[in-house]
Amino acid sequence: MHLLSRVTVLFALTGAPLSAMAEPASAPPPVAGAGVAERVHVQPRGETFAPNSAEVDAVQKSITIFNATQGVLDVWFDRKKLTICRGC
Repeated sequence: MHLLSRVTVLFALTGAPLSAMAEPASAPPPVAGAGVAERVHVQPRGETFAPNSAEVDAVQKSITIFNATQGVLDVWFDRKKLTICRGC
């Protein structure tokens, strides 16, 4: 009796995926025409976009200074404040 229940469960698990794969697709995917180009959406940029402006350079410099400061603080924390071993 126990073997029969295992066989039934095994058959249900192996038979279900096969029946799902045998079903036809509900709708075929749309096919683009031969002379129709695919549309591409591009994010518009404003007239004020200047990648090498003084404002962008100032922001990058402040980020660099912040990262350097955080690096120094991380090293200090690792050496002085972070104690993993109790000295056993």
